[in-house]
Amino acid sequence: MGRNLARLRVGVIGTGFVTDQLHMPAFKAIQDVAEVVAVAGLDESRTNAFAKKWGIGRAYHGERAVEAISRDGSIDAIDIALPNDRHHGAIVAAAENHKQVICEKPLGRDFKEASASLDVVRRYGVLHCYAENQVFAPRIRRAKDFIDSGSLGKVTSIRSVEAHSGPHSRWFWEPAHAGGGALLDMGCHSIEVSRFLLGRKPLSVLGWVETLVHETKLEDNSLVLIKHEGGALTESANSWTAKGGVDIRFEVYGSDGSIFVDSGRETGIRMFRASAEGKVGEVAEKADATSGWMYPAWDAYMTEGFVDELRHFATSILQGTKPVETFDEGALVNQLIDAAYRSARESKWVALS
Repeated sequence: MGRNLARLRVGVIGTGFVTDQLHMPAFKAIQDVAEVVAVAGLDESRTNAFAKKWGIGRAYHGERAVEAISRDGSIDAIDIALPNDRHHGAIVAAAENHKQVICEKPLGRDFKEASASLDVVRRYGVLHCYAENQVFAPRIRRAKDFIDSGSLGKVTSIRSVEAHSGPHSRWFWEPAHAGGGALLDMGCHSIEVSRFLLGRKPLSVLGWVETLVHETKLEDNSLVLIKHEGGALTESANSWTAKGGVDIRFEVYGSDGSIFVDSGRETGIRMFRASAEGKVGEVAEKADATSGWMYPAWDAYMTEGFVDELRHFATSILQGTKPVETFDEGALVNQLIDAAYRSARESKWVALS
């Protein structure tokens, strides 16, 4: 990378929910290895306010902000957290300027777009990090340790659920920007975490998608079955119509045991409120209610893996080593999801090419 780095100098692209609520708090927690030195956004006032809030020295704004931050010679790596349709352009700008690249999930709107992004980072020889945070979540890492140690015997199947009542930003509902509905938005998490836990090559896919509640051209519910080498099966159920806050669960079944991970309902805290009036604060993402039984979340940037993820990426870049999650994994996720959409259209199992 041209210099002996003590701390990674990062430029973040995007000032929305993911950057503000998840990535920036995580970067603040790993200041021994990384420092955010610049931010890029479309709107001038919003970008400047974001920079002030987080103590970021330089702010780029406007239509050319992505290119400007990518050309900044004081930046080592670019962290991309934008609507899905803007991922590829930002990746190209960063790679062309020889910046190492971190990109939020999903890598692309489809496998073709994800493959193009993978080709770009390979062509320019930059390190590429696919930001699938749940792979780094402490609960998932602990489950992976048990699986790899043989505690469960031979793993035969994994069931996963990720559900909530719908996305928080308007662009998620627009096909041209998002590329897909609940399957792409949330299935990219559950499909990749299940593959990571199982550790076997996926072979074929069966998918179902449907729009059941929301007025949208995109699916608000999905179910995906994936056959893997050795006969193991993973199942990923995803929804934009589930009330009661974010529901994230994994069930791992083996010949000698099983593991159950519940990140949404088993937070270690239960709270009951008799009245919906008065100040309650942030209880949990998309909680949908302010009274009755509630399950307050810990800081998601810690519990859902963002701190460990970004520390791993920063350390990998500083040391010049391959990260656990790269654009190779991101492109595979898009390939599996594309196969699930095709399966849903054709009502049959689809083999991976």
